[in-house]
Amino acid sequence: MRKYRLFFFLFLTSLCNPVIGQINLQNYVDYFTADQVNKNASITIQIIDLDSDSILAQANEHTSLMCASTAKLFSTSSAMKLLGNNHRAKTRFYTNGFIDSLGVLHGDLWIRGGGDVSLGSKYFNDEGIEFDFMFDWLDSLKSQGIKSISGRLIADASEFGYAGVPDGWDWSDMGNYYGVGASGINFFDNTLKYYFRTGEPGEKVELLGTVPEIPDLFFQHDIEAANIRKDYSYIYGSPFSNVRFGRGKLPAYKDSFCVKGSIPDPELQLAMDFKSFLSANSFDVNGESTANRFLLTPHPNYDSLHFIFGYNGEKLIDIVNKTNLYSVNLFAEGLLNMTGYKYSGYGSTKSGINAVYKIIRKDVDLSGLSIKDGSGLSRKNAVSASHFCQLLKGIYKNDIYLDFKGSLSVAGDKGTLKYVCRNQQGANRIYAKSGTLSNVKAYSGYVRTVSGKNLAFAVIANNFNCSKSQIVKKMERIFNAMAGY
Repeated sequence: MRKYRLFFFLFLTSLCNPVIGQINLQNYVDYFTADQVNKNASITIQIIDLDSDSILAQANEHTSLMCASTAKLFSTSSAMKLLGNNHRAKTRFYTNGFIDSLGVLHGDLWIRGGGDVSLGSKYFNDEGIEFDFMFDWLDSLKSQGIKSISGRLIADASEFGYAGVPDGWDWSDMGNYYGVGASGINFFDNTLKYYFRTGEPGEKVELLGTVPEIPDLFFQHDIEAANIRKDYSYIYGSPFSNVRFGRGKLPAYKDSFCVKGSIPDPELQLAMDFKSFLSANSFDVNGESTANRFLLTPHPNYDSLHFIFGYNGEKLIDIVNKTNLYSVNLFAEGLLNMTGYKYSGYGSTKSGINAVYKIIRKDVDLSGLSIKDGSGLSRKNAVSASHFCQLLKGIYKNDIYLDFKGSLSVAGDKGTLKYVCRNQQGANRIYAKSGTLSNVKAYSGYVRTVSGKNLAFAVIANNFNCSKSQIVKKMERIFNAMAGY
């Protein structure tokens, strides 16, 4: 108790100190760690001055903890360093036959995925036009003199593997929109939209349909209508499985209420949806639509096929901006995969993590660092505040710094930090990535202080004894102090 009172006294003293340069950030850190809500918590904190290369405050700075979405700082910065801002993932089209005088392709059409995560994404397309890229594909086929296909339409995502999701993702995440895995083929944010009609409170809701439509979807649920305003339902299901379960509650008396889940198999789904689109536009495909994963033989040697056209995704910097500003898990995983593909020729989570380690090792001491995915959804990630500050320091000295900083949320202004330090001293001075999981709250990024100093920081708390909103308010004291330093 005497120690707690001492921290409280020091904290009040620093609050009353009118000289900005004399703010003792360590007092704020100590006060936070001594708070009773953190009695059972695991905490790691570090604040550094980037220009003087000095440590301003820290606590358990080498303790590696679950860091949630702040892990995106590793995947996004590594992709920028290795691939460059203007990199565009490409979806490529090949044929293995010939085109006759009537425009019939005697052979198969192969769609070779290149890991593009922006294809049909809501972050780059207005609602209702997410599938308009298929018109571009149709026009490109016609420009090659192709009017119909006698063979199959085959989607191939094999260059990025079939792991489904990274290690450490929960069963409760994988069926939901935020728990979609990235692969060689991604589209429509790999999102499956369920539409329900809800009746009176206590009644089981009715599934009206899904977009896109999933053939042979088995959906069993006990979702009920309730006197609530938000979606409190969850979809459960694993990658590549058409079996889905729903639990929870939805607002009552809705004619059509949308719940977002994950597409079970984007590779196969794209093949089926594109064939349906072609048929609806008087373009016949006589063979089946299928995925490379189902073929008895592996994909062909593409050098032996005829390349007909490629379709570019959005620029990498634009994807990074969306990833960090809105914390898009799919984009982070896709960027990690693309980094691995560039480094090793294979775009898996494992190859991406290996590439990240190699990219950051000149700046970051890898001891105690364990990265299991690109988004931070894995509960097996273990990162310390020191790891984050070393990473941010390395970025600060790199050419990507200004663009990377510009991709982050801004306290009190935009992104996931829009309501953090709002109308407080930290507003518009803290550029950071937030992270949230059950019993986890984390922030890491940069600070431009009122005195013109450039700081980097990381604050991570696991297993605190209060609500997430309450722990954020306690963290805000540190944030405002940093801004006023």
